[in-house]
Amino acid sequence: MINIIETERLILRPLTLADADTAYYGWTGDAEVAKYVSWLPHHSIGDTIEWLKEIEWKRDGAGNILVNNNYIWGFVLKETSELFGSGGLIWEENWQLFQVGYNIKKTHWNRGYTTEAMRDILKFAAEKLGIKKVAGGHAKENFASAKVLEKLGFVYDRDDITRHVDGVRFFDSREYFLDLEVGTAINPLHSI
Repeated sequence: MINIIETERLILRPLTLADADTAYYGWTGDAEVAKYVSWLPHHSIGDTIEWLKEIEWKRDGAGNILVNNNYIWGFVLKETSELFGSGGLIWEENWQLFQVGYNIKKTHWNRGYTTEAMRDILKFAAEKLGIKKVAGGHAKENFASAKVLEKLGFVYDRDDITRHVDGVRFFDSREYFLDLEVGTAINPLHSI
């Protein structure tokens, strides 16, 4: 399938409703994983099921990918077949651009998996979806996410304040952009 991506250590695939338990207990229900993001940790499997329905890939009758508001993949370790996170592209209305987003289980932090996955997702965005520019951002205190964006070649644009999805809380953030041209999303100068 065109939307399956294989990297050196990972298989990236669309998530399905069958992934609800793994996602909920692995990362969507973990408050520590959600600490620096604008979404709320899921309070039940039901929350995760609703999220999975929202991010479902849309296709026409021939199986071709239709234009979506997001393109999210599950991150699976080749070695063990373990699903441990997700990430991809989410439409940002304010910028009229897709923004990168990613979350993985704490047990898999600091191993370069997110950078590896997102590098090939950005290549897919440029080559298969024709996306020319993407946004990225992180809470100022989220140094790990800053490293991911920098390794991917994102360029810092400005400091900002990001509203939490609950509409009540806000956090200081840093905003970045990356111009995509075919072949630029995978830059050998940026190591994992």
